[in-house]
Amino acid sequence: MSVSAYEEDDRSVESNLIRPYSLTGGRTRPSRGDLTVTSQVVAVPSMGSADLDPELELILSVCARPVSVAEVASRAGLPLGVLRVLLSDLLDQGRVVAHTSPWEHRRPDADTLRSVLDGIRRL
Repeated sequence: MSVSAYEEDDRSVESNLIRPYSLTGGRTRPSRGDLTVTSQVVAVPSMGSADLDPELELILSVCARPVSVAEVASRAGLPLGVLRVLLSDLLDQGRVVAHTSPWEHRRPDADTLRSVLDGIRRL
């Protein structure tokens, strides 16, 4: 029995949706709340990576030098949400170190931003 090209495309899309879910063990949120898109991460060189999944090894290789979380997602070809979960795991294991700018912790809250937008619209 042959498989049509349409069915093959369906299977490809389905496997692309399942794969990130399996990489994170079904988790959709990182274990840490302090890891932002602009956080700089770098791999800890003394930690071995022999017992890691290929995706985690790829992330560590991208993090050989300080790089932003967004850049790691782009270079590793992983969705940002999945990458944040995996990076959180690596942070918890001590395999990477992250630095978040103090500005990230002082950014304005949603109410302040809404009031600024309202003020701009009134102009």
